[in-house]
Parts: sequence; structure tokens; C-alpha cells
Amino acid sequence: MVGYGVSDFLAKKAIDKIGNLKVLFYTQLIGAVFMLLYFIGDRTIPVFDLKNIISVVTFGFFNAVGYLSLYKSFEMGKLSIVSPISSSSAILAAVISFLFFGETFSTLKILSLLLVLSGIVLAAIDPKGLKNGFGKKDLSKGVPEALMVFLIFGIYVPFWDKFLNNPGWIVWVILVRLVLAFFLIFYQKSILKKELSLKLNKIIYLLIVVAIFEAAGSFGSSWGLHASVNTTSIVAAVTSTYPLITAILAFIFLKERLMASQYVGIGFIITGLLISPFV
Repeated sequence: MVGYGVSDFLAKKAIDKIGNLKVLFYTQLIGAVFMLLYFIGDRTIPVFDLKNIISVVTFGFFNAVGYLSLYKSFEMGKLSIVSPISSSSAILAAVISFLFFGETFSTLKILSLLLVLSGIVLAAIDPKGLKNGFGKKDLSKGVPEALMVFLIFGIYVPFWDKFLNNPGWIVWVILVRLVLAFFLIFYQKSILKKELSLKLNKIIYLLIVVAIFEAAGSFGSSWGLHASVNTTSIVAAVTSTYPLITAILAFIFLKERLMASQYVGIGFIITGLLISPFV
């Protein structure tokens, strides 16, 4: 929670300077290096069969699409809005876990789902644009991208959880980051026809700090999923309360101010996420 909350805030500052693709590429690689420290205490190597290799490539691809959407939402919108919406993927993850992996779904969990969905609607809509009817332009900037994150990671997390149940899970976490970096190189060079080169100036220090916190968030959530037994939704929900930190930092340092209804929506989202671990 702390890792993702701080890294998202700092990533916004880095993205404003060098763009979302470069920030994502370098933070993923730097974070992978820090994760190698885990091998000091556990040198377990997983089984490299064809099924696992295909799974890692698939996870890496969807991780790349999800993070690109997340960082694009940071680039376009306000952190206070897009961060809670994207983090609501924990609720969709709970639904997927219920449908496919046998997790229980209580009345209180349904209430948390309704709170989050109501909050997304309130936070996503710009009230000033509703006088002449509702259209796509009335959505706050970055919201479509944040909703894409909600969809991708909501489906991704339960299957990632099951994949991490085997020994040597940290190897898969690191390899998925490397696969993500490979897809970014392909996308940048083959589609955008641009380079990912980076000048060695002060921005590298910011990227290192972003990478440390993002790697901490990724490691913590993956470790929690690996250690959990039929509690995917609890781990995902606790992790996803990071918008509390992001929103506070954005309010203090970025001077982000929202409409009253959007603050209510963000409150609904965070309340729903806080309730869900206890049901």
C-alpha cells in the first residue's frame, strides 16, 4: 500500500518531465534489480516448462498494457481521481475470484462493491459539463485510461495469484517485469518509431526512488498473494487502499482540488476498499 501510494505520486512528477513510456521502462528495470536482493534469503528456482513460460509472457503483456494505461491516466488526469478509480480493480478481482476460484461473497462485500461502483461514477464525472446533457467529454481527464486499468488488473490479479502459489515465485515476478520492458521496447521502436534513451541528469535519481517504492509495492502484493489461501480479495483490497496516500500527497504538494461530488465519490471508493478485507 505504502509502496504503490508513494510511487504513483512520484511517477506523476517524473512523467511530467520525460513521458510515461520512459518512466515505466526504467522503473520496471531498476525495480527488478532491487528485487534480486530477495535471493539472499531464498534461492528457489521455479519449473521452466512451456506452460509457465507462456503464462509469464502473457502476464507480462497484460502488465505492460495495464501500466501504460495507468501512467497515461497520470499524465492526462488528476491523481486524486484516477488513482482511486484504477485501484478499484480490487473489487473486480473479488468478483472474478468468486466466479472462478470459489471465494465467498457476503452481503457486506456486495455493499463494498456498490460503494466502489457508485464512487467511480461520482469521481469520474465532471459536474460542470452536465448542464447540456452527458457526453464523453464530461468525463474527467484520464478516467477512460483509469477504467482500462480497473478492467485489466481486476481480471489479471486472481489468475496471477494462482500462478504465484508455486515455489520460486519471485523469479516469475522479476521475469514479468523484464517481459514488460521487452514489450515496451517493441512498442516504442516498431510502432512509435522512437528511442527509449535517457540523458543521465537529475531525473535518474527520481526514477530510482520511484522504482524502489513501486518495487516495494509489487513485491509486497505478490508476496501477499503467494502466501494467501483463498484470500485473494483481501490481499488485493488491502493493497488497493494506496490512493489514501496518493491523494493526500497530491492534495498537499500538487495542490489538486476537486468538486465536492468528486470528493464524495473518492470517499465511497476508499470506504468500499477498506470494508472489503473484513468480509
